[in-house]
Amino acid sequence: MTERDRLLHLVAEHVLAHGVTTLTLRGLSRAVGSNNRMLLYYFGSKERLVGEALQAVARDVFPGFENAWTEFENGTGPLEADLRQVWERIADPAHLPFLRLFFEVFGQATAHPGYSGLLGDIASWHRPAVARFVREGMTPATAEDLATELTALWRGLQMTLILTGDHVAVGRVQARSLEAFCARTRTHAGVGTGT
Repeated sequence: MTERDRLLHLVAEHVLAHGVTTLTLRGLSRAVGSNNRMLLYYFGSKERLVGEALQAVARDVFPGFENAWTEFENGTGPLEADLRQVWERIADPAHLPFLRLFFEVFGQATAHPGYSGLLGDIASWHRPAVARFVREGMTPATAEDLATELTALWRGLQMTLILTGDHVAVGRVQARSLEAFCARTRTHAGVGTGT
């Protein structure tokens, strides 16, 4: 493991445990046994470091969350069943710590220009859904609109999960919404959108 990878691993552990709202580069460097200059040397800025740490947390600690959309893009099952599987993966109670960190970082990113790269990554998270919808027979424009709609719906429901902790109620709302969503996709898609 390189020194950069070691530091990133330590930073990822720290932000998952403590969040990022009051995070300073000085405090972070003390927490991981390094110094400001070394962190800046490896990562360029606090914002880039936090963005990479968020990705490392998703990749290393919550791979089920990280891989859910890619598996959906490559899936061959009925559309509604495959989407239901994505939701079950990302809404798994074990993923709540990641969701809390994600929305905290997202809030910071919208207020600080140093996070522009991370915001670009977040904005492209619906791309696997677009690719799958196109494969299902939708036009690229329709696929883009529907993937954006679905991502926005699920982000709202994820925030509701964080606020309420009520997986049963949120799951009920999600199931009804997904059923209606998939019914509408059938008017835009070719064969293969059955449930």
